Amino acid sequence: MVVDYIIYLIYKVFKFVVGNHEPLRFNIDSSVYEVIHDFVAFIFFILPINGLKPIFTIILAIIGFRIFISVVKTLWDLLPFL
Repeated sequence: MVVDYIIYLIYKVFKFVVGNHEPLRFNIDSSVYEVIHDFVAFIFFILPINGLKPIFTIILAIIGFRIFISVVKTLWDLLPFL
C-alpha cells in the first residue's frame, strides 16, 4: 500500500517533468498512517525499550566518536604540514 503511493508519486513527478504540465495532486489515504502507527506500537510493545536504550546510546556514542576521529584525521591529512 505504501509502495503504491511512492510509485504513484514518482510517476506523477516524472509525468510533470517530462510531459504535459498538469498540476501535481497528492491523495494519500489516512489509513496508511494508522498501519504505520500500529506497526510502531507493536514493536514498542514487544521490545523492552528501557533495557535497549543504554545499548542504543552506547552504539550511537561509538559511531559519533568514530565519525569525529575520521573528520579530524581527514583534516589533519589535508593540512600542509612538513
